Amino acid sequence: MDRLCQFLFSLQPLAALLQDPRRLRELQAYAEEAVGDSIYTRKQLLLSAGQVASHLYFVEEGLLRGYGHHPDTGREVTLFLWGQEAVALAAESFFLQQPSDLFLEVLPGTRLRTLSYWQLQELPGRFPGTGELLRRILLDHQARCQGRVRGLLTRRAWERYQDLLATHPRIRQQVPQEVIASYLGITPQSLSRLLRENRAS
Repeated sequence: MDRLCQFLFSLQPLAALLQDPRRLRELQAYAEEAVGDSIYTRKQLLLSAGQVASHLYFVEEGLLRGYGHHPDTGREVTLFLWGQEAVALAAESFFLQQPSDLFLEVLPGTRLRTLSYWQLQELPGRFPGTGELLRRILLDHQARCQGRVRGLLTRRAWERYQDLLATHPRIRQQVPQEVIASYLGITPQSLSRLLRENRAS
């Protein structure tokens, strides 16, 4: 819970609230009661395409994957990898409360903190100063999406792989090589070739 609180309290809209120790204690007590805590020992779907996303997830440890399917081949396409201290969600479905086109999959060894859409909606009424929280979470998600698109367009595949390792050092132990290749926007064969070439250089 400490990591989640630190993340939430780092968001600027909560700054004024933090100046009141009594309100801060009340918010911490609310978070302790409202936020779910789950540990996953096996791979599991949290959301399937066609469902409405009703929760967002704070990754305390481990890895959560967001993926869809290629319209022509039907193969899984990994769009997002959320690691430690990231907020993971199917944003469009969550904020608009409409069916998702994204699958969310939690991987073994992951611990998640969970907050529902309706719990977030009621926060401003209970704790003035938190009204901007949803908007800040959305902006954080948009920034991640923009960074991902920018990387795909402007970085070479090997550079994208190095970036991935810097962000997720244990990724090769956490997911199959096919998932890594999909996230990088290349085929598994291309990834194998890149790994061979750069080991030799």
